[in-house]
Amino acid sequence: MKKNAARRRQKRRAKIAVGAVAGVLAVGALGTVLYFTVLKGVIAGKNNKIVVTDINGSEVSYEPEELQQQLDVPTFYEGVTINGVSVAGKTKEEVKAQFASEINKPAAEVVDVKFQVGNDLIPMGTEGMTISSDIEDIIEQAYGYGRTSTLPGDEGLKDRYNTINRLKTSPMDFVSTYTLDTSAVDSLTHQALDSLEKEVVEAHATGFDLETLTFVIEDSQQGFKVDVNKAIADVKEKLNSAEYECVIPVSSEVIEPETSGDFLREYLCLVSKTSSETSGNENRNTNIRLVCEKIDGYVLQPGETFDFNEWVGQRTEDKGYKMAHGIFNGDMRDELGGGICQANTMIYQSVTKADLQVDERKNHTIPSTYVDKGTDATVTWESPNFRFTNNTDYPVALHTYYKDRVVTCEVYGRPLEDGQTIKLVGEKVREITPTTVYVADSSKPIGYKETTQGSRVGYDYKSYKVWYDKDGNEIKRDEYFPSHYPVRNAEIRIGTLGADGKVYSMDSKTGKVDAPPEAINPTTPSDTPPADTTPGETPADTAPADTTPADTTPADTTPAENGG
Repeated sequence: MKKNAARRRQKRRAKIAVGAVAGVLAVGALGTVLYFTVLKGVIAGKNNKIVVTDINGSEVSYEPEELQQQLDVPTFYEGVTINGVSVAGKTKEEVKAQFASEINKPAAEVVDVKFQVGNDLIPMGTEGMTISSDIEDIIEQAYGYGRTSTLPGDEGLKDRYNTINRLKTSPMDFVSTYTLDTSAVDSLTHQALDSLEKEVVEAHATGFDLETLTFVIEDSQQGFKVDVNKAIADVKEKLNSAEYECVIPVSSEVIEPETSGDFLREYLCLVSKTSSETSGNENRNTNIRLVCEKIDGYVLQPGETFDFNEWVGQRTEDKGYKMAHGIFNGDMRDELGGGICQANTMIYQSVTKADLQVDERKNHTIPSTYVDKGTDATVTWESPNFRFTNNTDYPVALHTYYKDRVVTCEVYGRPLEDGQTIKLVGEKVREITPTTVYVADSSKPIGYKETTQGSRVGYDYKSYKVWYDKDGNEIKRDEYFPSHYPVRNAEIRIGTLGADGKVYSMDSKTGKVDAPPEAINPTTPSDTPPADTTPGETPADTAPADTTPADTTPADTTPAENGG
């Protein structure tokens, strides 16, 4: 019985113990539930705290105000860079000061444009170029990064935290840009490239060597052309695309000359020559020599004009000119430079034979003896004048000289085609016979008769440029300058004063005075013999014809024209 009672007490104590354990376990379970229910809420909300994950992946909780304060620091966040430069921990004022130079940055520090011409790099200047930066806007953007969120409340704070936190491993670089005024690009490009351009220089004559009778030739030079307009367009395209450092390939071209110095030296030659003998008058020959010396070696480039009076100038005693016969108003008189027309006529004929363009030519009023009628040319200060133009593509030189009473003009330049030659030929159109003009003189007695002016035949002439082939056959003839040599009528003065003191009428056609016999004074001198009393028209002043074989023309026996 005692053993049974002990077993029952032992079982009861075991039940109590199990119950106690169960109770403890129940209490423990309740505590666990409370722990995971209450504490978990604390961890999650930490009593309204915000849990975020830091850079190491650990959860960190913040009071909203604490996190807000941490996010709203007045400095740039770690991981923020501007133009590759860290601005972390700096205030906006500090960063603005740091980038102050960007605001008014000189264009030269931003723009680096080079032109590539061949193997050369040529920098473009920046003078006059203005540039502005958006650095101030970029600073605001960089400062504002991570300071706002599209999410509301605490979620917005967490979003900002995460954004800022990512900067530590993935920095954000904010790059400023420039706005460039390209209006100066045109002039800057021209400044850089224009000096590279060179006009092609064709071989050309710079003078005429009177010793060798050859042109002084300057050799040709290559030209160089760059496409400036395309370069301008390419620069603007790059700058407008914010490519401020760039190399612009420039199209260029070497221009080869068309004419070489060697070609001109071989090609240019004597084209024509005209000579004539002068008179024995030393003053006249001195004047001819002075004109020849002044003109000798004169070079005309293509298109240039020779003006006799402009080049020779006024004939004066200071220049050494002498008094010699010259024509004035159809009569001969002594004047400074008399005789130079003979040299001018040689130039006229040689220029014509060289097929150059004669612009101004006037014949003498009295035909010359040293060339055919219709082929002479006079000059006087200031008019008439003689002018011609080099209408060829090559230089022309005049070689004029006087020696041993022969005056010569040679023309050098391009040869006529196919060995052709030209002669200047005069052709008479008409001959004008002079008449006698009677002039009544009431101061002279009836019976008085005096020839005060001799007569001279007048002429109208055509002239021709006659072309011949290399064998001397005529090819064509072109009508050229006409000439008019005015007639001069004889003039006889008749006395019309009668012995009775009356003045009687005279027949202008016959010179007969209508007066009674008693009105005629028997002692009046007889009629003076008709004679040409024009000064200077004497055989001593005439010049023989040109005897040069290739240039001679029949001599004109009319008294010489020695006009200046």
